[in-house]
Amino acid sequence: MIYAKKKNASEKNFIALLEKTRKILLPSLGKEKNLTPTYFESLVCDKMRSASEGTEFEGTIEQTGVHAFPDIVANGYFGVEVKMTTKDQWTSTGNSVLESSRIEEVERIFILFGKFGGKIDVRYRLYQECLPEISVTHSPRYKINMNLPVGESIFEKMGVDYETLRKSKDPIKKVKDYYRKQLKEGEELWWIDEGREDKTASPVIKPFRNLSDKEKENFIVEAMILFPEMFGNSTTKFERAAAYLITEYNAVAANLRDVFTAGGQEVVKIGKQRITVPKIYFKMRERARAINVKIKEMDSETLAHYWRIKTIKEDRLSQWKKLLKEKAVVDLPCSAVKIFESGL
Repeated sequence: MIYAKKKNASEKNFIALLEKTRKILLPSLGKEKNLTPTYFESLVCDKMRSASEGTEFEGTIEQTGVHAFPDIVANGYFGVEVKMTTKDQWTSTGNSVLESSRIEEVERIFILFGKFGGKIDVRYRLYQECLPEISVTHSPRYKINMNLPVGESIFEKMGVDYETLRKSKDPIKKVKDYYRKQLKEGEELWWIDEGREDKTASPVIKPFRNLSDKEKENFIVEAMILFPEMFGNSTTKFERAAAYLITEYNAVAANLRDVFTAGGQEVVKIGKQRITVPKIYFKMRERARAINVKIKEMDSETLAHYWRIKTIKEDRLSQWKKLLKEKAVVDLPCSAVKIFESGL
């Protein structure tokens, strides 16, 4: 649909229209009962039309549709995204970072926000000025804070302006890169990228024991590859693997350590020598061939992220063995790499 456009209108005049709309809207809000977001959006559009009479916006104000962004278009250039809350606060969950349903003709979007908890009030503000963070429902979405100080939006934090981000080919990757830099040890992002056909986000979190045998085995092999710190002595060495179990398998384990270490120690034969090693090394040796195959199949971006390095070399296995050597327990009867290679 092409939205009506009469002539170029200034932002100053549009802000004046929003202020007039607010003044017309407020007296009627206390009288409304069981106000819904859909009805509030229609009410705002109706009052905007009244406020536009005699201005360059008259005859150009239209609602866009149930799933479109923004909710209202004026003069084919300005947009209004209507939000409301029944709480006494100026915060809410906003729209998708991807903006896949955005009306392309619209260049400047404002939020008009109705607060119905406590003293009823309405505020409006330029869209990108009141988005402090990104949260996740089924996909990354902006948070809205109508009280956000100027200069503290997510875009200032990321070092990229709103227009550049929304027009980029992969805005989600830019968001992920930013949040990954903020992660503390043991933390991971949990949302699944939109557009990835190999993953679907299930609403069900299940215990590890309920995974299929194939899923359990895949997780163990992938975790050994991605988190070589689990072969060390750190008390937090399974934290990142636990986060990965949630993000990739929608599963949790009450004691993930037992998946890798239960049984204490095991005797293995390395060449002509029989040595006793921690159970996790025995399990790694048993899966040496599976690790060798899997590491070649895994996405290079995934490896680079979890290994905390920039470049994945052609010989991935050698890169992993180097990480294994760096992270492994130092007082083993023989090196961790040698234990691994004996299983090939």
